[in-house]
Amino acid sequence: MKTQSIAISKYLQRKPLSTLDQIDFLKRLADLLAHGFTLSEAIYFLLQHLHIRHKETHQQITQALQQGSGCATILELLQYPQTIVMQVYFAELFGELNTCLTSSIDYMERQRQAKQSLLKTLQYPIVLLSIFIVMLIVLNQTVIPEFQNLYETMDVNLSPFQMMLTQFIVLLPPSLFVTFIITSCITFILIVLYRRLSPQSRIQFVLHVPHLKHYFKLLKTYRLATEFSLFYRNGISLNKIVEIYTSQKKDAYLNYLGHYILEQTEAGSPLGGTLASLKCFEHELITFIEQGQKKGKLDIELKLYSSILIAKIERKILKQLKFVQPIIFGLLAFLIVALYLVIMLPMFELMQTIK
Repeated sequence: MKTQSIAISKYLQRKPLSTLDQIDFLKRLADLLAHGFTLSEAIYFLLQHLHIRHKETHQQITQALQQGSGCATILELLQYPQTIVMQVYFAELFGELNTCLTSSIDYMERQRQAKQSLLKTLQYPIVLLSIFIVMLIVLNQTVIPEFQNLYETMDVNLSPFQMMLTQFIVLLPPSLFVTFIITSCITFILIVLYRRLSPQSRIQFVLHVPHLKHYFKLLKTYRLATEFSLFYRNGISLNKIVEIYTSQKKDAYLNYLGHYILEQTEAGSPLGGTLASLKCFEHELITFIEQGQKKGKLDIELKLYSSILIAKIERKILKQLKFVQPIIFGLLAFLIVALYLVIMLPMFELMQTIK
């Protein structure tokens, strides 16, 4: 329970660096290494100009460098995504750190651009919707009760449709507030439960979540394609890959994947069939592996495939974002029309009564 509390507090804590600063750090690190700096020299130099939010993180990095830790350890202390940390870790094993930093920068920049696109798409309609809800709360407390009193005084009978519409407008703000609280609680509980699951259970859980499962499969496929490309380029056998994966104690997913591949290969299953049985990878990856093993160019094909996957993820996000803004604006238009009808329809009936 204590370990779980620490994990949750770490999750809620702000990162030592913003995403933009993380990308900038990798760019400057790659530039210094390309100009002949050693890793420790480059990081010591960057630390002098780097604004880290937590002082203890700065001290931990200094201690790690003094102990001869690698780049992956430093990135882990700076709370980089686990995908980036592991890619750098494997690249250091085979002396391909510079190449890996370049691909990591591209990956993080694309992720940041996708998040920025999402923010730009949502921020304007959400601001309008928030202003409307605030206005609706004010109207529910001031104007609408006065109109209702006026209609009762003048014996204006509201139709069932008008009464339903009025109730909808009155109950909308508290309903949204309650929905937000319930959704937040459920999300928090699901995150806590998800973190307690085994890697196998996590995979099964995500694969049952609509929409999310598609991105999950694409990201897992990208990660495996990138790592396997690095391994095969350096002549690493499947047995050695399994050994590397099973030795990972900090990454439960890789540890599980290593043991799973080991069990299946010992049972006589080929690598393609083993990965297909996990159901968390794109079918294209299985095809690439099966064909690439026959041609002897698997490392090149997987490297190209990983870049194709990043572009595919980006296109998929942008495509779905195109539908978000019209839906929110459509909802806002419906609410404005509903509010107009709640106020004006009884007013027309009142005018007819007066005539």
